[in-house]
Amino acid sequence: MSDYPEIADHVARDVKDGKLVELREDGLYRHVEFKALQGWTRIILVTWPYNLLVAGSHGSYHFERFGPDTEDMFNWLRGIRVEPDRWASKLVNGADSVREYDQERLVAQVKAEVAEAVKDGAPRGLRSAVREQILESDRLHSRDWAMQMVYDFEHGVTYRAECTCGSFKDHDGQDDAYRWEFYRHRPAGDHTVNVREIGGFAFSDVGDWNLDKVNYHFAYQCHAASWAIGQYDAARKHAEVAA
Repeated sequence: MSDYPEIADHVARDVKDGKLVELREDGLYRHVEFKALQGWTRIILVTWPYNLLVAGSHGSYHFERFGPDTEDMFNWLRGIRVEPDRWASKLVNGADSVREYDQERLVAQVKAEVAEAVKDGAPRGLRSAVREQILESDRLHSRDWAMQMVYDFEHGVTYRAECTCGSFKDHDGQDDAYRWEFYRHRPAGDHTVNVREIGGFAFSDVGDWNLDKVNYHFAYQCHAASWAIGQYDAARKHAEVAA
């Protein structure tokens, strides 16, 4: 099994007739290549202690992982689930070097929060407001614009300005609530006015949303490396049997 199954299928189609070429085999020091007989696909694996370089037609990625079982980096990938999101943390250049904004994740997060709010009794018209102001926007392709729209979105939110003297007033806008503090409510003595949201809907903890995915080429090379190691092991086993 693997993450990104559509990419796994793509790799399988590209390399189904791949031919193994061993350019170097010296214990933990290897340089092996697979070339597709049809098409332009090429996969290169280079290893040295605790390091693996995956290169070829879809870019080059350098993994480094120090551990009791990773001196031979082929051991790290043998027989495990292909998880590009997790494997990215082992890149020498860091996981952020292969991550990109995923519009589909933002849309899914927005829809999930709205559905939960509607179930909990959100103000009427929330779905249509979100659709018109966010989901139908032609700016969703931009991470910065999309996040700004989510941060700024409010529906049916009211603000209460309340004083320590016990006086308070509800307002439709935050600015009106603050204006009440300075221009409307002027009791004598030492008073403190606070403004807070009451009712309505606004997206919560937006800064904690995970809106990234690894890019296509990195995910491709993760699947390609897993396939190539399997082919390498099969070839070595065949050679041992033949000997």
